[in-house]
Amino acid sequence: MLRFIKGTILSLFAALLLVASALSSGVSAQTIPGISEPIVFSVVPEYPRPNQTIYVSAQSYSTDLNKAIFKWSVNGEIYAEGVGLKEISLKLGKTGTATSISIEVSTPDFGVIRNGMLFRPADVTLLWQSDTYVPPFYEGKALHSYNGAFKVTAIPEFFDQSGKRINPKDLIYTWKKNGTVQGSASGFGRDSFTTSQTSYMREGEEITVEVSSPKENLAGSAFTTVVPSLPEIVFYENSPLYGLMYEKALRNSFDLLSEEITLRAEPFYISGLDPLDGFLSFDWKMNGGSIADFKDRNEIVLRKSGTGGRSDINLVVQHRAKLLQGAQGSITINQ
Repeated sequence: MLRFIKGTILSLFAALLLVASALSSGVSAQTIPGISEPIVFSVVPEYPRPNQTIYVSAQSYSTDLNKAIFKWSVNGEIYAEGVGLKEISLKLGKTGTATSISIEVSTPDFGVIRNGMLFRPADVTLLWQSDTYVPPFYEGKALHSYNGAFKVTAIPEFFDQSGKRINPKDLIYTWKKNGTVQGSASGFGRDSFTTSQTSYMREGEEITVEVSSPKENLAGSAFTTVVPSLPEIVFYENSPLYGLMYEKALRNSFDLLSEEITLRAEPFYISGLDPLDGFLSFDWKMNGGSIADFKDRNEIVLRKSGTGGRSDINLVVQHRAKLLQGAQGSITINQ
């Protein structure tokens, strides 16, 4: 099970077309409208996704667009036209499908101004994985925890003009963490980024990637927020007959039906690959008293006392190097 969030991509060729068309009309097109730019066109969202609706609008401080005649064409066919028609909306195609927009504006002050845009939407997917432990055969995700590290990988789907997918290693990646560019992690082919929790006051770390292909004039962006979780302890029975019974977690309390039981404690979401590598301390207690024989072990063997009653088992697990990674678990055994 992988968490991902999809990002977006926009053809930079749109900007090139805007400049080229404006120059052919004797007009210079810029990003911010001013005295020398009669009309500036903008697109929302900036990086549209496949099958997403976009909004293209015109703005001017030099001429009255309410009196201008607009003619909007999509893929060579007239899409909309009219006086003062400064904005249109349309739905883009599927991944890699090109959509061209041609704009002709007859203004009262500057004559006819022509511009064009080209969109080739695609997806950028971000996947992240943490350095935390989960037991074997666990089907869920190893969640990130405080003090832990995690790796984010970008999976872009960029297509060239012939429709062929571009090799992700041929793209340029710019990574940002909480809005700050990570220069040492960015660059050509750098499709992954490894980092850790930098502030314990944050609810999560926001990771953004901007992907570009200068050769194809393409750019895309995606982001995800990695939220830390608290480690937890889950108990299982290690049966001499069936082995570790990961399919059945022991919760709260259970009845001891056999003469003895081996109880396994699994510390979920604590950094490390093996809880017995020495980076964790295990402190077992029964009815408030320490069980020294099983200190720093993730298993404990319990036998019936013959007097019946109940036993309260408590365990505290703590990472030796990461103070914010610790967990406490308890379970009651009825005889």
